[in-house]
Amino acid sequence: MIALGVLLTGLLAGLSMQSDSTDIFGNTSFGGVQFSSGGGGVAVAVILASGLAMVVRRRSILAGLSIASAVVTGVSVLLFPSDLIRVLAGGVLLGCAAVQANSRRILQALLTGSFLLGLLGAGAVEALQYPGIPRGYADYLTESDLGTPLFVPVLCALVVLTAAWAAPVDLSRQGPPSDRRIRTVGAILLIAVGGLLIDMVFAYDLFGNVDSVTGSWYFGILVLPVLFAAAGLLPGRGGVMVLAGTAVLLTSTTTSGVGIDVSDGVWVLVVVAVTAVAVAAGTASGLRWGHPLIGIALLALVCVTALFDSPPLDNVNYVASLVAFPAAAAYLYVSCSRTGPTASALGLAVPLAITVPMVVTYGWTAYTPLTSAITSTSWSDLWLSAGAAFAPVVLCGVGIWALNHYWPSEETT
Repeated sequence: MIALGVLLTGLLAGLSMQSDSTDIFGNTSFGGVQFSSGGGGVAVAVILASGLAMVVRRRSILAGLSIASAVVTGVSVLLFPSDLIRVLAGGVLLGCAAVQANSRRILQALLTGSFLLGLLGAGAVEALQYPGIPRGYADYLTESDLGTPLFVPVLCALVVLTAAWAAPVDLSRQGPPSDRRIRTVGAILLIAVGGLLIDMVFAYDLFGNVDSVTGSWYFGILVLPVLFAAAGLLPGRGGVMVLAGTAVLLTSTTTSGVGIDVSDGVWVLVVVAVTAVAVAAGTASGLRWGHPLIGIALLALVCVTALFDSPPLDNVNYVASLVAFPAAAAYLYVSCSRTGPTASALGLAVPLAITVPMVVTYGWTAYTPLTSAITSTSWSDLWLSAGAAFAPVVLCGVGIWALNHYWPSEETT
């Protein structure tokens, strides 16, 4: 039951933390850039997730927070849809699950796989909830027009039941020691605040150069000094999870959207099933034969496939985006998961902490057709953007190797 609880909680956290409020042409004021893009809410959620994983160890508190967050998420979806509330609740769920999963490596693998599936499947869940309504127009419709979503509330109810059922057993387990070092706090704030500032820089530049989206894309390279510094700040081997998250984030910028009709529920389910199988295969392989450098190599190959952007070779990038990327991301995360709960939560949250709108909209959500304005890039831009992802992914591999080589393993059984 504990394993089922971790699995469901990770899935709900991934679905909840995937913000869909990104608006690259929204309010240009200071507060508007922070919150209309989703950056402010996600930054707070990252602090909540890693902060809880750092300081909370009492199982009764963790169970109570998980139940309360699931209830808030379910009520929010049914009664007063609020993207900010769901993102914050998702942060709490991720932090609680990271502590609960820390006692056994198989639980860490379940959390990693389910959280990734939630991130990658958020767009599909939305398409299944609102069939026939393009997401771009949903904000202009009333709730009666949208209908009542069922999947997320049902998932919330299951999380509540499993958390309550597993609480008596979970209370008897010994939790990991707390980690309240200044360096850990600095790494958390650096990722959360740094990600928000990068989002603001990107948005301000984009608002001033609406016709030059491609040029604004390269502001994403600012994530490198922020995330590498945070990985260096985390004590011991904790930085390997941040570097793994950095590699996953960078690779996601090279993945291609899969243009399918969201009103065709069968094909959406097929895409979800393929993604789920890929994540499961990557998770199981990482648990059995986990070698981080193999995961880095696979992600680097996915970056290379972005160079194939013209038919019929663009199908190579489609397959890599839909199958290879989820499997490689899960494999790498699980291979690096021999760390404490704080590093685990922070590493999983890295692809969300950097809320550059282009990355969030076209990197993770592989269920919305891309427009010709976004896909029309020059050959030089294509090589530059692919290289800007490929080279840092390789650097992440070097950093992971160095940390694993010079610090002892924190293996859990």
